[in-house]
Amino acid sequence: MIVAKAPDAQLFYFAEELYRTPRSNFYARLNAVVGVWRELCAPLASAFSPERNGRPTDHVVYFKIFLVGYMENITSDTALAERVADSIAIREFIGFGPGEKTPDHSRLGPVRERFTRCGGLEKVMDAVVMKCVEAGLVSGEEVAADSTLIPANASLASLVSIKTGVTISEHFEQLRQENKKPTVSNDEFRSTSDPDARIAKKGTNCPRGMYHKVTHVTDSASQVILSAKVATADIGDPEAVAVPLGEAKQRLKDNQLTLGLVVCDAGYDDSSFHAFVEGMEATPLTNYTESQSPKPEGYAKKDFVYDAEQDLYICPNGKILKRQCSEGDRVLYQALQTDCAGCPFKDLCLSKDKKQRSIRRAKNEAARERNIARCHTDEARAALSRRKIIVEPPIADLKCHGGLAKMNCRGTKNAQVKITIAAIGWNLKKLVKKAGKGLLSTIFGSIWTRISEILQLKVPVYGNTLATTSR
Repeated sequence: MIVAKAPDAQLFYFAEELYRTPRSNFYARLNAVVGVWRELCAPLASAFSPERNGRPTDHVVYFKIFLVGYMENITSDTALAERVADSIAIREFIGFGPGEKTPDHSRLGPVRERFTRCGGLEKVMDAVVMKCVEAGLVSGEEVAADSTLIPANASLASLVSIKTGVTISEHFEQLRQENKKPTVSNDEFRSTSDPDARIAKKGTNCPRGMYHKVTHVTDSASQVILSAKVATADIGDPEAVAVPLGEAKQRLKDNQLTLGLVVCDAGYDDSSFHAFVEGMEATPLTNYTESQSPKPEGYAKKDFVYDAEQDLYICPNGKILKRQCSEGDRVLYQALQTDCAGCPFKDLCLSKDKKQRSIRRAKNEAARERNIARCHTDEARAALSRRKIIVEPPIADLKCHGGLAKMNCRGTKNAQVKITIAAIGWNLKKLVKKAGKGLLSTIFGSIWTRISEILQLKVPVYGNTLATTSR
């Protein structure tokens, strides 16, 4: 039967008459998991003056509003303020009644700036990670790290040369007139919109754009984010991971846990990174790339044997390449010209313009060699195959469902605030899920216990005793 819905003619309602979502809604469960929000958000109080000489502000309310922005994939402050004002469940979550005026969008930006300056969000992150440890979601035995590019709030059209002040369009026009290939470099150009944004290219099919680089370290036990940091997009992955990895180790140490295996993809296959992780008393594990010789055929570096005790290389013909000098982070090894001149494999080893064979070895090459040997074990293969399903879902959720498909702020400091809030939100969702599983286990456990009691039927048998049987 079809019945047309008539509008409710009632003009006034008591607060308790308004429709409420079930108490199992996400925000009610989140409140139950966190408990006392004021204790969790205490580090953010320093962002505001205790003196009442201006507009009073509750830092807990704004922190919860920023969490709502992450939870509901809202990127605009205007849209976030409208969503908060429109939802009864969110009003209850932030502590506002149905008739109270919620914070305006014009206040969200300034408060976010204050959170940026006070630095208290990292301490809130410390407390959330501690809650995850107490809930059994973190072990530290295995972590995974990864980096991704997030579009900055800037365009290529905003680039200006830091040397000449020429805009990018004027630069390209000048190159066109000179019949030169159009090129642009981070060393020469900066964005007037966001000076911290850098030119980068994400994937082979995407055009160049302005990006920030986000690197996060995730614990393998339950995908809890231990640290997430923003850096400029022009630095390499091994360099970008140093700070978040150090922060992750400290957070584990603060909770009496030890950093164990650090798993990364081939982008981190760098001897300096392997040595850095070993210096942290942890074990690096990365996919590696075979070094390819530029010659179509002939002897490559891998065909030479390195003798660590004597610090020299031995060529396929049994001749020695001795250490000569250091070139930055590499060491040069060379054979004697007389040895190469009479070598029967000269054509396979030397280019036409070379008289002696040279090999350059990274100073931390031994750390990389240990990683390569480790990769061929069954345990390492299993860890490398797990890496993708451990470290990539958190950042994918932040980008696709957490309002970070593109930065709506400018500067790495402001971007760091959004990333930290998103990481806190991800970890809080893990806590809510853990609490839900515990509640379901308790409910189903009590139900099954009751069913078992009902099924335990006592039936009379011969004699004065009773035998208990189960159906």
